[in-house]
Amino acid sequence: MRVIHRAAATAVVAALALVLIACDPPPQPPQARDRGAAWLVDQFGSDDLIAASFDPTQRDLGGTAYAASNLMALGSGRGQARAAVRALAGHIDEYAVDANGDDLPGSLARLIIAVESVGGNPRAFGGEDLVARLQATMRTTGADAGLFGKQDPTFDGDFRQGLSLAALSLVRPVPAALQGDRPAVRWLRRQQCDDGSFMSYRAHLDQPCAFDPATFAGVDTNSTALAVLGLQAVHAPERGDVAAWFDAVRGSDGGWSYSGGTDSGSDPASTGLVLAARESLGTAIDQRGFDRLVSFQFGPSTSADRRGSFWYPPFDNSPRQPNLLATDDALGALQIGVWPASVRRCVSSC
Repeated sequence: MRVIHRAAATAVVAALALVLIACDPPPQPPQARDRGAAWLVDQFGSDDLIAASFDPTQRDLGGTAYAASNLMALGSGRGQARAAVRALAGHIDEYAVDANGDDLPGSLARLIIAVESVGGNPRAFGGEDLVARLQATMRTTGADAGLFGKQDPTFDGDFRQGLSLAALSLVRPVPAALQGDRPAVRWLRRQQCDDGSFMSYRAHLDQPCAFDPATFAGVDTNSTALAVLGLQAVHAPERGDVAAWFDAVRGSDGGWSYSGGTDSGSDPASTGLVLAARESLGTAIDQRGFDRLVSFQFGPSTSADRRGSFWYPPFDNSPRQPNLLATDDALGALQIGVWPASVRRCVSSC
């Protein structure tokens, strides 16, 4: 936990910064889109990769792939996006293989989406067939037959499954996993709760969805949003009224938090993911949600290194800071079209 009490000078600077942020009028989605894209472009280094926030000497390969596909969807910084994808070709195993030597389905999915966004071939990228590698991670036996990845799904099962389905939906010809009886789709649909929501993972499908005190996991907006986006992308509508569930767990401020609830403060990552999922369901444009989303964006009166990025609510009274993942998640809701199809918008038309 950071120390809350700070020197007077630091407090004054932080207070002034907050005043300046508050004075910026809420931008409209096109402005927020352009500012966000400009900030993303500025995050790339001379090697066309993005540095890790925790250690500038390391590279955030996942953030690079996510930002590249977002830039293509936003129709801005396309040259940088293409350069970033080329650079990622030399880091596939570094990014997509875990410490046990097993492929990570979520990482492979992010790479597939990035490659597809620039009009590349994920079946022949950096000397690898990313599509075959992702499909090869799918379990074929046991209670979790159809789940992508050997890794423990407790905290990300539904999220990575939705992301993997979204990635495969972009590939042509249609991958084998999306043909026939589609066990990967069936696995995710069985995970859905009666009210339409999703948990990070349901180990016991015969029991109602409930908060697990052992794992601190329950239903959440992020897993639900990615599951919905993945199922919609492969034309496999989810069960239950998930749109009504999203409405029921909207915060009083107009946005969404990770766990949901009217009294919980929203965040830009969850709000962006939910808005994107609602768009995939055909829900009418939600101006209140968009207004709350862009309220997390640093405006034009802030310093150039922050302008256009989104900040994630700090856990204490520390100053707000640009957050790459929050920015990427937020921009997913500001794209033209429905994600993930939106990432291929500029392949031939821009």
